[in-house]
Amino acid sequence: YQRRVREAVVSTQSTGMELLPHVIIFGLLGFILTISWVPNASLFSMHPTLMGVAFLGLYCESILLFHPRFSPVSSHSLRVKLHQAFQIVGLLMAAAGMWVIYQLKESAGKAHISTWHALFGLLAVILGFIQSLGGLPLVYPQIKSILRIALPLKEMKRKHAQMGLITLICALTAIALSFYSTWFEKKEFHRIYQHVTFGAVTTIMGVIVAQVMQGRLGRD
Repeated sequence: YQRRVREAVVSTQSTGMELLPHVIIFGLLGFILTISWVPNASLFSMHPTLMGVAFLGLYCESILLFHPRFSPVSSHSLRVKLHQAFQIVGLLMAAAGMWVIYQLKESAGKAHISTWHALFGLLAVILGFIQSLGGLPLVYPQIKSILRIALPLKEMKRKHAQMGLITLICALTAIALSFYSTWFEKKEFHRIYQHVTFGAVTTIMGVIVAQVMQGRLGRD
């Protein structure tokens, strides 16, 4: 009986660890969505909503799909298809979020890309677009043939993973810095909220960086 109890406890702990990154991602995303629309909603609310879902939700989950422990999907082909879908939708949402803030700043006569938060957000969108194009030859071999790419497929996958890591670091850095922006400070939360949210973002970043550095994405 005691052995079965220990096995059940270990199994529960293992399941909890597997769910932890997803819980952090969606918990933090839920927090961003809530403070974006409550108590006052405006056109600006679309900016953190779109960028949060794109960078924190879709970008992160598209990479965690390939993690042997944290992925809820076992089929590699399904992982690839979901990765593509998440990346495309995420890129479109991020571009829409950039368009919203651009229009708002234009109408207010404010300078564009005037903070580190804005700079990292712009870099994440640009790199995301480049990364999406770079991933096409991995899925469609005929593109690799047409472009006469000499790199072996395994090496292309490794470079794609490394470039994706840089893109995600820029995206999560933009998210982390948003909690130190004028928008967040106007919410008048206690400073502990900034530390907790920043810690949550860096935890997610650490999990994904470790995944890529260990070559998880380049093995398949």
